[in-house]
Amino acid sequence: MSRLFSQNPWFSMWFYPKTTIRKIVHINPKYGVIYLSALYMLQNFFFFLNFWSLGLETHVFSLLIPVLLLAPIVGFAWMFFYGWILKLTGRLLGGTAPASHIRAALAWSRLPAIITLVMWLFLLGVDPDSVFIQYPEGLVALFVTLILALVQIWTFVLLIESIREIQRFTWFRSICNVLLAAMIYSVIVFLCMLILRFIYLI
Repeated sequence: MSRLFSQNPWFSMWFYPKTTIRKIVHINPKYGVIYLSALYMLQNFFFFLNFWSLGLETHVFSLLIPVLLLAPIVGFAWMFFYGWILKLTGRLLGGTAPASHIRAALAWSRLPAIITLVMWLFLLGVDPDSVFIQYPEGLVALFVTLILALVQIWTFVLLIESIREIQRFTWFRSICNVLLAAMIYSVIVFLCMLILRFIYLI
């Protein structure tokens, strides 16, 4: 079991991100990237379906079909876009890692999203009619919030460690790289939302 844990990146990435990402980019930097980006985007879609309470007006299975089809496409596009921002900000800090290595680091840092996805699948199995309806209070809301917070923290740690390895950065430079990329990404998304809102109101 210990050998399986140390050899299989789907296990080892959780606690040995630097060693794992080093092996992945050395052997095949594309390994797992598509699957992880799709899983990450799928759990994001589930979150927004719940956040916007779309289950109030639409049957759960009518919501599942489009998100299952869109998750791989949107996830793949997101991975390239965010990876490009990480590469750009990394260069400003002296990083030289190729784009494929950065995408691998970004994708594998999203591995904890599997926990969130399992949570949504569990809630779908327990109460499919209300899983995509946001509750302002209660145990369900507390459960979802706690899981999302833990996943976000662990994802951040894995990304810091992965960028640190592939870029040969110090802790400080790696954190700066990740935070700067997140700021630029947030500004771009915010501007896009403003433009869409403006177009919608015309």
